[in-house]
Amino acid sequence: MLEKVKLHNFKSHQYTKLNFDSSRLHALVGQNSSGKTSVLQALHYLSQLANSSFENIFQHERAPQFITTIGQDYMFVTASGFLKNPDRKDWEASYDWIQSVNHKRAFRASWKPDKNPEYTQVISETSLRTTEEPIQQYLRNAVYLKLVASNLAKAAYSEAITPRVEFDGSGLAPTLDYLRDEAPDKFQSLQEMLKRIVPSVREVGVRRAKVMVNRQRLIEVDGKSISYEESQGLVGKEVVLDMNTGKRIPAHAISEGTMLALGLLTVLMNPNQPNLVLLDDVEQGLHSTAQRELIAVFKEIIQENSNLQIIFSTHSPYIVDELIPSQVHVLSNNNSGVTRCKRLDEHPDVEWAKQTLTTGEFWDSVGEDWVVAGEIND
Repeated sequence: MLEKVKLHNFKSHQYTKLNFDSSRLHALVGQNSSGKTSVLQALHYLSQLANSSFENIFQHERAPQFITTIGQDYMFVTASGFLKNPDRKDWEASYDWIQSVNHKRAFRASWKPDKNPEYTQVISETSLRTTEEPIQQYLRNAVYLKLVASNLAKAAYSEAITPRVEFDGSGLAPTLDYLRDEAPDKFQSLQEMLKRIVPSVREVGVRRAKVMVNRQRLIEVDGKSISYEESQGLVGKEVVLDMNTGKRIPAHAISEGTMLALGLLTVLMNPNQPNLVLLDDVEQGLHSTAQRELIAVFKEIIQENSNLQIIFSTHSPYIVDELIPSQVHVLSNNNSGVTRCKRLDEHPDVEWAKQTLTTGEFWDSVGEDWVVAGEIND
């Protein structure tokens, strides 16, 4: 479980510290551009370093000049927590970047297999791929999702032995087909949970469908290899649903909220379940009643899986209603545009609110300005 996260000069986070309670279900709330997504991205990049190098991750829109606070030449992200397998094993991992005087950009990763001060910090200039357990096990099993309903609805083809839903929702149909054949109990549980969130669903199905796949080919011309792209029609899979309005309805004709809920549940019910799930805008397309039921389902899945933790951003008081104040992290920007963060249970009126209001009502009534109240900005 992730216990603490620190962001220094990461986008709008001049210095942000998050302390997570033991519930393993946490909401990030705040106005647009308050830094919620940045927290998820910072953790996502940390998890990617367990599988890839700095050069592959921090390029293009992720280049240092775009993720480091404007005017700063040093940035770091640190996370610490523990994993039960079956005994508790603590860990700490971080990455940082510094702009040197000769304008070279130096990335560095560091970690401790145990948070005990007596353990030596290990430093790498390439990635976290050589870290010891439990860091490897925890970070490699983390996923970041910003699902798009149209991608979830697309017919797809996969050659993977264990297909998975990608960051943007691609690959849902082959993943569901795998679950149905290889983990029928998980597939059945998924269906029952989806019916609770969207009562109009009767059954989830997968059928064969033609999918166009682009493949890279090589040809030899005058002794030189030339690469070209070739489109090939293959037999893939497509999601269909039985609804109260009809049977075998293709996914592209199903509501956005239903498909997004199905995508989330498919990730969470996969036999190779992640340890950490990072979700952006979790309430997309869902009715207020469905939002409440989604959180109830999350709690049940977490209860059944001792290493699973879910961190999500939301703008919905209905989602927040299903949480307690210590699970809600409120983000706000001061007059200089710097992000500040406090847990909702740090508000001075929290004890009164617990007796009087729901968590969502409390957040809605106090807003976010109290997080930066009293600050003097330049």
